[in-house]
Amino acid sequence: MRIPTRSVTLALLAAAAIVFPAGVQAITTPIATSTKVCHRGTPARIGGAEKCLQAGEYCATRYESQYARYGFECSTRYRPPRLRRR
Repeated sequence: MRIPTRSVTLALLAAAAIVFPAGVQAITTPIATSTKVCHRGTPARIGGAEKCLQAGEYCATRYESQYARYGFECSTRYRPPRLRRR
């Protein structure tokens, strides 16, 4: 008994769709997303930790480039430095 090639191909494609349902979606997911819910402020990932950024909060100048991604700057006019909107 001979099995049609088309049937085998369709069966393999169906099995691959079951095993790898979100293969492409997992590749295009952004890396730097924050899952923290902020009732006030802007959710952000700073220095590997999830934070809620607000103007006037304490900040670390070494993370200046990361604050800039979210529209803030670490102002050294104050002691200790504080966040400020750009």
